[in-house]
Amino acid sequence: MVELISPPDPRTLLPPLLACLPTAFVSPRPPPALLPLLSPILRQRTQFLTSVSTSSSESWLRLLCWDTTKAERVQSIVDESTFEPHPVSGEIDMPDDIPIGYKRIDDETLQARLLLPEFHLTVIYLWCPDDEQGGGRGWRVAELLPREGPAEDDSSWMQSIGEANERAQEKLFADVMDDRRDDQATYNSSIQMNAAENEEEDDDDYWAQYDATPGSKTPAPRAGAASHQPSGLSEASYYSQYGNVQPAMDNHDPGEEQPEVGPSSLNGDMLANLLRRQVHDSVPASSLARTNGYAAGEEPGDAAARSLSHPRPASVSSSGTEAVAKLEQEAESQSSYEVGVKQHIGTSIKSLFRLAKATGMTRAEFQSMVRTELELLEVTDADE
Repeated sequence: MVELISPPDPRTLLPPLLACLPTAFVSPRPPPALLPLLSPILRQRTQFLTSVSTSSSESWLRLLCWDTTKAERVQSIVDESTFEPHPVSGEIDMPDDIPIGYKRIDDETLQARLLLPEFHLTVIYLWCPDDEQGGGRGWRVAELLPREGPAEDDSSWMQSIGEANERAQEKLFADVMDDRRDDQATYNSSIQMNAAENEEEDDDDYWAQYDATPGSKTPAPRAGAASHQPSGLSEASYYSQYGNVQPAMDNHDPGEEQPEVGPSSLNGDMLANLLRRQVHDSVPASSLARTNGYAAGEEPGDAAARSLSHPRPASVSSSGTEAVAKLEQEAESQSSYEVGVKQHIGTSIKSLFRLAKATGMTRAEFQSMVRTELELLEVTDADE
């Protein structure tokens, strides 16, 4: 049910308030007629602070303004003003045209601003649907402000209650969209950061292979330009050391080459000679003319022999360690991605709920709609 709110009547609301303001200089406590005119929170503030105040110089008039600097200005304006009642009606004369503006703060807070250029004051009223101490539902004073001129006017105040409600809906929708953009930006930033970290770790693992290979480290220079080479060693000899560095990705390591076996006097080929004799007796001469499957004069060269050799695999322990490290890195990356996706889904649901609430949809309707979509998703998955 939509609550009907009547616009404030300046000729009814302002005269009682203005009549109470001059009494602030003759009494340290607000008059009883002022308290019902105030909003509940401003009424409690005024009653409590005046009851505990020990200084007689502090006026309760400053308590009607929440800003300390503006409160001093309000007191100065009231000191310089004269609120004379009409000789016939006994009430303070009010201008014929008093500008009124409206602002919707949230679903439960509606404010109205009344401008009094003649008195250099601005009164902010709050709509109170339930105020027993103030006499029931109606407009109550939320704050008393000084008015210096039109430059202080705020464009957020609308000319009607309907325009104020529409402006609040538009602002709420804009805030929801801003929240979604911020959440999306945060999600994209986290994905990019994780990708950059994974790429940096891959680069570190790649370059670490050079340090892990024996003899592949570059000689470290000593401090100072004069100490780049050892004493008694020429510059050309020093830099020639870099030619002996073994690259990490080069399978050919001169240090692993075995020296050729020289001649021996131990007759180690005695068994081979015996077998050769037996074969010579049982195999035709044409077959004996072939060496290792090749005919005489067709022995393979060094290039052919090297083409038949196979590279030796790395050690099992090092390969297993690298595989386990790679799997742990992929699992950590997958976990970070899952966390980012879950955060994105949660923020999207919250944004959709705030958007649905802004359009007037209740929480139960929103939950029912979400459950329906989930059930339809199950049916679609079953059909596929």
